[in-house]
Amino acid sequence: MGKLSKSRELRWVLRPLRGELAEHDGKEIYAFGDTDQAGRVEVTLTDGTRVRVRRTELMPC
Repeated sequence: MGKLSKSRELRWVLRPLRGELAEHDGKEIYAFGDTDQAGRVEVTLTDGTRVRVRRTELMPC
């Protein structure tokens, strides 16, 4: 029988396009929230910070 490998969990990081979020560039996403009328998603970073970002600013890793 073949060796079973541990499944890898998909992780997401923030890659902001706006300068005001530059300090959070590369931080890992902990949780996703609701989407507002403008199409931005509320995310919680692993350090507890909550920000609203465009979906294009979220990168899988």
